[in-house]
Amino acid sequence: MEPATSFDNLPQAVRLLHQKLEVIAAKIDTIASQNNLSEQNLIGVDEASRLLGISKGAIYSKVCRNLIPYYKSGGKLYFSKQELLQKIYAHRYPKPEPPIPYIHSNARIPETEIEI
Repeated sequence: MEPATSFDNLPQAVRLLHQKLEVIAAKIDTIASQNNLSEQNLIGVDEASRLLGISKGAIYSKVCRNLIPYYKSGGKLYFSKQELLQKIYAHRYPKPEPPIPYIHSNARIPETEIEI
């Protein structure tokens, strides 16, 4: 148990608190970085097929044709869940149409010179 803090040992107590806060901050940073890694976890063929709603054979076919991003290590295929979801979102249908610019009815349309 630590001795009671008095006015005489206040600077040492503040220094000790500062050191403990640095340790806590370092642990929080470690936990936060681990959470970022877990969000980018790699998944296997089984989970990728469930995620995409296609068969394992279709996954292998898409890998062979380089249609989906993958990683290979030790003869096994791995997929980033985030990358697969981005691939899905990239193929949105119907495609959003660009907005049509509004031209005020009193606006003057500049005449273009045509050379003949």
